Amino acid sequence: MKTSLTLICTALVLALSTASHAHNAINLKEAYAGYSTSMELNVNHGCKGSPVVGLRLKVPDGVTDAKAAFDPNWTIGYRYRDLDKPITMHGVEVTRVVDEIIWSEPVKVLPADQWYPFRFRMTIPDRPNEVLHFRNITVCEEGTDPYVDLPDEPLSVDDPKWADTVWSFMTATATPAPFIVIRAPDRKQYPWMWTPEEAQGKKPD
Repeated sequence: MKTSLTLICTALVLALSTASHAHNAINLKEAYAGYSTSMELNVNHGCKGSPVVGLRLKVPDGVTDAKAAFDPNWTIGYRYRDLDKPITMHGVEVTRVVDEIIWSEPVKVLPADQWYPFRFRMTIPDRPNEVLHFRNITVCEEGTDPYVDLPDEPLSVDDPKWADTVWSFMTATATPAPFIVIRAPDRKQYPWMWTPEEAQGKKPD
């Protein structure tokens, strides 16, 4: 059973309408498996009145291609992790991938009562119907504001009580990690990769 985008949005709107509505949030609710996808993480406030001076974003497991968008307002850095087995990306053997994207040293400090979009691009794992969490930590002049908590049990889009389960997760803690749902695409991302059937808009069997 597929969960509709409407139901997903309803669950998130309900969860974010609580007293903890100012969670850091991803601008997307769904993304296609295997697609290189542009996203942004919106930091909605500082740390108990302290201005924002940075952000640390943990790249989800299974993502092997991650990169921040150019932003003249921030210094952008990366931390890497070694792969258990090398993979081939763009014809080149890769033995390590980005584990964390770090924004720091802002040109102008973000006021504590405003928000700012941190933009990045990731290739979504080829795992349709899974939920992908984005743990992150807002760094402020004084202290940090982590959004790193994960559900006790993996979220399932096939759960008939999906909306209730999402509500429970988002309200069980003040610092839940934002997430998106991975969806199966009707065809590959780029036209030069399409089969004749995909070019005609036919769904795969």
